[in-house]
Amino acid sequence: MMPTNPPQPHELATAQLADEILRHNRLYFAEAAPEITDAAFDALVAELRKRDPNHPALQQVGAPLAAVESEKVTHKRPMLSLEKCNTPDEFNAWLRGICATLTGKPNNAKALPQEDVDAWAAESPMAWLVLTPKIDGLACAIHYDADGKLKLAATRGDGEVGENVTHALKQVSGVPGVLRDGLFWQHGEVEVRGEVYLPLSAFQPVADQFANPRNLAAGVLKAKDNPALAPSFLRFFAYDVLGPELQSESAKLTFIKRLGFTPAPHARIRPAQAHATFQEWVDRRPNEDFEADGVVLKLDDATLGPRLGLTAHHPRNAIAWKFTAESGLTTLRDVEWSVARTGTITPVAIVEPVQLSGAAVTRATLHNVSNLRRVALKIGDTVELVRRGGVIPHVENSQGGGHTAIEPPTICPSCGSATRLEETFNKATGKTTELLVCTTPDTCIVARRRQLLHFCATLELDGFGDKVIDTLLAAGLVTDAADLYTLQAGDLEELPRIGKILAQKLVGEVARARVVDLALFLRALGIETLGKHAATLLANRWDLDELRSKRVVEIAELHSLGEITAQQIVAGLAKHAALIDRLLINIKLERRESQIGEGPLAGKVVVFTGTLTRMKRSDAQARVVKLGGLAGDSVTAETTTLVVGADEMDTATPSSKLKKARKLQDGGGAIEILSEDAFWTRLETP
Repeated sequence: MMPTNPPQPHELATAQLADEILRHNRLYFAEAAPEITDAAFDALVAELRKRDPNHPALQQVGAPLAAVESEKVTHKRPMLSLEKCNTPDEFNAWLRGICATLTGKPNNAKALPQEDVDAWAAESPMAWLVLTPKIDGLACAIHYDADGKLKLAATRGDGEVGENVTHALKQVSGVPGVLRDGLFWQHGEVEVRGEVYLPLSAFQPVADQFANPRNLAAGVLKAKDNPALAPSFLRFFAYDVLGPELQSESAKLTFIKRLGFTPAPHARIRPAQAHATFQEWVDRRPNEDFEADGVVLKLDDATLGPRLGLTAHHPRNAIAWKFTAESGLTTLRDVEWSVARTGTITPVAIVEPVQLSGAAVTRATLHNVSNLRRVALKIGDTVELVRRGGVIPHVENSQGGGHTAIEPPTICPSCGSATRLEETFNKATGKTTELLVCTTPDTCIVARRRQLLHFCATLELDGFGDKVIDTLLAAGLVTDAADLYTLQAGDLEELPRIGKILAQKLVGEVARARVVDLALFLRALGIETLGKHAATLLANRWDLDELRSKRVVEIAELHSLGEITAQQIVAGLAKHAALIDRLLINIKLERRESQIGEGPLAGKVVVFTGTLTRMKRSDAQARVVKLGGLAGDSVTAETTTLVVGADEMDTATPSSKLKKARKLQDGGGAIEILSEDAFWTRLETP
């Protein structure tokens, strides 16, 4: 638990300051459990650097691996951190040092006037920069052998020694099992470095259970079994390649793309453009699907790195320009308890208005009871708010000063029923989370209201907005979604704000929804984690009766779902059993052949293995999706087709995908195993 009144950097003795930096460094890199924001950590480092620029604590990169059962990997070349700056002046100071070193002039204003630096930056071929976003993920190195096959992947660790995460990295989207460009043959072994991250869109459904996307990504990557999410939810941005002697960073990024990776978004600019491009990323940040805490600027000329050298902490040819921390201090006025459609009751902080990302924030999420206890809030506390991913305000910590402790309510704020605390255990993190729930969610008015609104919005029942649903609930005409199908125009005409025309429209909308696509029906139930992707997979695999009989282990085998999602789906279907039965009295379900998409591969799940010759694997996967199918990353019971490259079709050492597909066939599975040519020829044949 964080201290209620954490000391400020200037209040700590130098030795204490160094100890805090090392402790937080270990929490961030080795344990993936940071206690403070990046901005707060940077403040500690800045204070120590001001006092003792050469202190050993400033030279440490990452942290030693925890003493757990994990295979250690020594990096052939250290994975160093980066020097940081926060202002244009600090960036210009770094640039002045680069210019002075490369031109052989003393690094001071008199010996090297600013106009000379500006002229060098504008004209010298050495002054081009490559700018990429600084992704907030886990730096990893992926090694490929001389045949272009993935053989090893490791985390950065302490910069010298990382942790073997090969098994998980093989499942990460955007990490090819075999390199896709013949150029690597002449280079022997190849090492690709980049950042593993969890997209914000994948993090959002579980944001109340984890501190941030990076922590969850770390847990998924390092989990020995049963991770919180399937590794296929993770993504990888590549930014460097070792092996081929390429002359520029931009050439490396082009080469990385040809190998089959997604390179980090990048731009080649002159130093005079750095501030404007940085500001563009500040504006872009809220719209991106990844966390970024700044941009990285690196000299494009790769031959200059050895010439400029490096410190024990960072190379001198690059710098990270950090975004201004999207955080602020304010006063906690109250905590409200919000009832979700599932009956979960979530604490929400009500604060004095504070500006974050140009907007006045008055409310911030506290996620759950466990987080509330961690922050140890009291009414009147000074609290730090952080805008996660530039979008979601949440309470990061309390600096104390309050007067009244906050306890979870024993009575539901919506219906007055008793509440109870439920514990959920996450195997990936080893942590237990406390959730507050209403004991009568089926009759709780707010939960019912939100459940009804969700059902109507999912089925696109026009006219059933907040006011109409409130009117129907108040009149006692509906208690759940099944009651919508019993409404009569005559019952609605006399209600406030409805009248004859609207009444007829509402009844007509319900009549239109008496034949419903199964995937849409599943989504409309409002079961946690059962969104569009999961519903599509389930509907393509089973009809509703079959699905309701399935066990957790059977659903967990479906591509990209996993055990936790499967548990919530099974529990949700059981919880909604009575509602489902009542809905089926008036609804006919359809299983459409084009659940995944329209085209000749509709309903098909296609997985590729081996080296493809017709096109890159990413292009092949994109074509599968365009033709209506789902491009899987691994072979599971739901895979319908495994497409095998020529290098693996007749090999004596088949890949794990091919082995599993053959095992499924031997067990009576319907999976097809086709060569690349046979697969595409079938699609091209009228």
